[in-house]
Amino acid sequence: MNFLLRAIILLLILTITNRKGYGQSGSHQTESGPVGGAAKLGLTYYKIDFTKEQRKLLQDKEIELTFLVDTSGVATLEDIKGVTDKAIRDSLQNASQKLPIFEPYTVNGEKESALYFLKFQLPKYRVADEQTAMQSMLTYNEASYEDFEYIHKSGERLDLLLGGVANTFLGSPGSYLHPGGGMKVDVMYRGRTGIGGGLIMSFYGNKLKQDYPILSGREQNPAPPTLLIGIGLNKTILKKERSESMLQAELALASQNITPRLGNEDEDWTQLKGFSPGLVGNYLIQFGKNRMYYAYGSPSIYSHYLNLHGAIRPVFLDLKQATGVMLELGVSYRFGAHIVEEYRLKPRSGQ
Repeated sequence: MNFLLRAIILLLILTITNRKGYGQSGSHQTESGPVGGAAKLGLTYYKIDFTKEQRKLLQDKEIELTFLVDTSGVATLEDIKGVTDKAIRDSLQNASQKLPIFEPYTVNGEKESALYFLKFQLPKYRVADEQTAMQSMLTYNEASYEDFEYIHKSGERLDLLLGGVANTFLGSPGSYLHPGGGMKVDVMYRGRTGIGGGLIMSFYGNKLKQDYPILSGREQNPAPPTLLIGIGLNKTILKKERSESMLQAELALASQNITPRLGNEDEDWTQLKGFSPGLVGNYLIQFGKNRMYYAYGSPSIYSHYLNLHGAIRPVFLDLKQATGVMLELGVSYRFGAHIVEEYRLKPRSGQ
């Protein structure tokens, strides 16, 4: 005898139909099912972070999963129907490594292995029309991060970094300049591919140990300022919930003022020019809560980070004695604006 069970998730997350087959008419039977109900099992798969393209493939498609539940209540995914994409099937298999415990199927007090079936569809998303867009914006801005049932970032983000650095020169410049410090500013945009780029600027002051050998009778600056302005490319190499490791390659124009400039018409001052490639390792530690913001028709998440970095920068200037390698350590504040692709607010009480 076959019996059909249907369970509907009331949180508007999934439409789930649960079907279980069993036999032996006239006997006392206890059906197999996940502890916590079908909703808990369905959420195992709903939490999968499918890509936008994968979600399009799954729209309006019913997925049926077949599980074998042993006598100890351990379920194993045996079959997947309704989807052929290999990456999606792999994601479903991976999620099935952490299934809830099942109540075993019993007949007259004897536990038996049994099959359990789960059907579900992902919800269909739509963009709010003009009449509801303003209300969506206001609701989003008023919500806190904990008010969301789920929220998916698109991968796009805009970062602004401002901080202080300590630096020292190796090689020939180390004979003329003491260790010093300065400040740096980065403005970076990262796309959906995970690669970012933008503008970088760093300014340093290192006290003079001895005068550079230049043909000038003018007194040299006691702390010749060094300026780097250029571009950077970065990519995240390790990401956790509230921390991130990022590598950044930079190429900058370099200048160093050896003597002061006495007015706009002064042509006898000495400024060294050149370029500097650099490799920077950033470690981001998020602090504070995520803040929600909705602007220009796009929802976003604002996050705050403590940014620790170390850098190595060869500096090539048009004076041999000033050409060498700069080492740098720094602590900065990083502001990150993450673009949100999809989100759903939790139902309010009473709804």
